[in-house]
Amino acid sequence: MNNIQQSLLNFHTKKTSDCITSKSGLALFYETALSFGLIQYIDWIFPKSGSNRGIKARDYVMSIVLMLTGGGKYMEDVRHIKNDPGLCKLCSIKKVPSPDAVANWLKNTSNLSKLKKIIEFLNKCIIQKSIITDFTVDVDATDIANEKECSKMTYKGYKANSVLLSFLSELGLCVADTYREGSAYAGNGIKDHILYVKKLLKPLNKNFRYLRSDSAGYNSEVMETCFENGIVFAIAADHDKAVNSAISDIPEESWKDLYYKDGVKSERQYASFVHALNSSKNAFTMIVQRYEDKQQTVLFKEFRYKYYTIATNDFERNHQDVIHFYNARGNAENYNKELKDGFGLEHAPSKNLKSCDAFFKLGILAYNISVAFKKIIAGGEWINKQIKTIRWQLIFIAGKVVRHSHQLLLKMSSQYLSPFNSLRNKIFEFAKT
Repeated sequence: MNNIQQSLLNFHTKKTSDCITSKSGLALFYETALSFGLIQYIDWIFPKSGSNRGIKARDYVMSIVLMLTGGGKYMEDVRHIKNDPGLCKLCSIKKVPSPDAVANWLKNTSNLSKLKKIIEFLNKCIIQKSIITDFTVDVDATDIANEKECSKMTYKGYKANSVLLSFLSELGLCVADTYREGSAYAGNGIKDHILYVKKLLKPLNKNFRYLRSDSAGYNSEVMETCFENGIVFAIAADHDKAVNSAISDIPEESWKDLYYKDGVKSERQYASFVHALNSSKNAFTMIVQRYEDKQQTVLFKEFRYKYYTIATNDFERNHQDVIHFYNARGNAENYNKELKDGFGLEHAPSKNLKSCDAFFKLGILAYNISVAFKKIIAGGEWINKQIKTIRWQLIFIAGKVVRHSHQLLLKMSSQYLSPFNSLRNKIFEFAKT
């Protein structure tokens, strides 16, 4: 027997009446939900079970939320929560539903509207507690590629579902979502999101100040809605015939060098012109960037450059600032990546579109709880950490759950005790406010 085999076998196992958990840190996210009043709200909005043997709505919701926060992504992964009695005791989860029970619960269409209200409740609490007053909304659509019956062929040539998502950029908070078939036009629903977020922020004395979108938002409906509601937009423009013609008419001397925020000169130039869509009441500015196409030999001068255009009604900032502001829209793609890759929402769990929608909303709830934990409660080094990093540094902490003198105790390694207690104290202090 070699040394490695000896080290692997140098321990003994035995049964214990105490509960062991490998995911102690998930209790902090459950306590975060408690501190925002979310668990109580779930109990209030869902009707009580007709039988004491039934599973409470809070146990359905939080079992999936904790599963996704802990790294699961399939309905079958809820078994990892059930098989962690220590975690269930810490989080007061009485009964963890089976995967089949979860599937049936997701099919209940009445639960979908309730999940939307739960997300809205949490979002209002987070926004209210934030010191930020003016918000930027980033709108972006993302595909959930799959071969299930509920998916449709996208313009990219593969089957998928599509989700339109709106985030408050300053918080990274997902405030609106529309789950739909992959064949849906990417821009469908953007106007509804604008009006919804405006309505959400107004009673909280917060301002919907800016909107950023890719070319899916380049239509008169979206831009006129922004004009009517005093929202400053920056939207990637489609290069149709009228836009291309206007770009070709820009005099050479009108092109200016574009500089990065740090003052370093870039390889791009920019110019602008005033434009309006046929169905639009208001004119707006088109800021055009150009750069040389160095990847291929150009025979004709008019094909020397590639162009990228931003439509905006920002008449206060200079054009370079608008370009830098729009380029920060890349954060929306990072938020999408965190939802899909970090919280396991890159697949469709069911052939039923409504069930997929409900599951996705549970993922958004898990994601937004993490935002609340990082940016409202923990702060400091935790603010910009992704969930995968948080799992390694905080969630996957082994512990023993024991009862002593009528108290529930969590025992863990001393190296984790101080930071764990520090975060719990922050949660308790926040709950007092």
